[in-house]
Amino acid sequence: MSAENRHKSALIKQLERPLEWGATLSGFLLLGIMLLVAVSVMFRYLFNQPILGSQEIVQMGMVVVVMLAMPSTADRDMHIRVDILDKALGEHGRFFADLIGRIVGIVVLSLLVWRSAIKALDAFEYADTTNMLAIPVWPIYSAIVIGMALYVLILLFELTYQLTGWGIDHD
Repeated sequence: MSAENRHKSALIKQLERPLEWGATLSGFLLLGIMLLVAVSVMFRYLFNQPILGSQEIVQMGMVVVVMLAMPSTADRDMHIRVDILDKALGEHGRFFADLIGRIVGIVVLSLLVWRSAIKALDAFEYADTTNMLAIPVWPIYSAIVIGMALYVLILLFELTYQLTGWGIDHD
């Protein structure tokens, strides 16, 4: 068991299962989107009849796919990490680079959560929908709010771990 897992807070441990469910659901949604695209292309070329609105469904669906998967990816530290400067920075430089990265991530994602929440409320209030299929857009903005809020929470806990000396091992 890694140091990260031993020191995870009770809240993050309680979130692991829902994060895993979100990632699994994201995978199934992605599979459905892939099938929709394949069938739509087949219909377009074989029958000269594309599936009406499939582009809208793909666009809205991909937002949900990413937002459901992102928090689990962050919790498991499975993001792509480029370590070109790690040796040049040394242990202390990497510590500060990770610290700055987490702080910037918290600030930027918090702004995204705030603005998306406002947009979700506006979209709900005015019953905003997509152009072709009239899909309500407030659930899409809500997915952004939930996914990114969970990501901010994970970054906050990682920052706490880093500052209290528990550390997050990326190797």
